[in-house]
Amino acid sequence: MEYLEFERILSTKRMQRYKEAANGDTRKAMALYRYNLRLSQEMFTIVSCFEVALRNAIDSLLVPTLGENWLKDSVQANGIFSNGRMNETRKIIEKACNRLDRQGI
Repeated sequence: MEYLEFERILSTKRMQRYKEAANGDTRKAMALYRYNLRLSQEMFTIVSCFEVALRNAIDSLLVPTLGENWLKDSVQANGIFSNGRMNETRKIIEKACNRLDRQGI
């Protein structure tokens, strides 16, 4: 693919930093962009695995204290997410719980 087409698809603004890093060499700029995509894919995998491990660790610590349904209970009137500072988190959890309930899960 020619650079101008590549830039048109991805945007001049996005490609500018790669072009600058490649000292104006458009072939190198496209290569740098592709390398960045590969790196991002690898990092996303690592971050996703870390997120699952962290959620599992939190769950294993809270279940003995708050019970098996701690997350669903946390959005109730006196739950751990019922204070005003956690309003957005509470809404997200409530929405997910309601969706799962509708699906019978």
